[in-house]
Amino acid sequence: MRSAGLGGRRRRHCWTLPGVGDPGDTLVVLDLTRLGRDTRELLAIVEDDLHAKGRHFRTLDGIVLDTSDDMCGELIFTVFAAIAKFQRQQIVKGIREGLDAARARGRVGGRPRALTSEQIADARILLGAGQTRTAVAAKLRVSRWTLSRALDTAPR
Repeated sequence: MRSAGLGGRRRRHCWTLPGVGDPGDTLVVLDLTRLGRDTRELLAIVEDDLHAKGRHFRTLDGIVLDTSDDMCGELIFTVFAAIAKFQRQQIVKGIREGLDAARARGRVGGRPRALTSEQIADARILLGAGQTRTAVAAKLRVSRWTLSRALDTAPR
């Protein structure tokens, strides 16, 4: 799974902050989803970025998971990482289904439009009659920038 907004590059991790991550330190997070997005990423972070540099990892979600002690901790970590990935996928699936159901009912997300198509048509008439954008925007009680965006994006 790619990290959102980074074009596939690795995300900057919390232990790269100054003063965090000396050998022997333990990184504590509330749950695994705060550390990585999928099982492979979580395993890479814990193995390559933490254990290889002498650091430990611990999570506090329900059961305390500590990978500093033995291979059993690593096994449990892998199982919990897979469960965390599954939970994240279920949440994303539920959100998508909810958005699709809302679209089917005709609901569209986002902020309501500041100007209706009738107001935009009226604005074009006023502008054609020689009024300035500032004056037309004031009459419509919107900013000049809002009027300009509406005029640029609305069909003629």
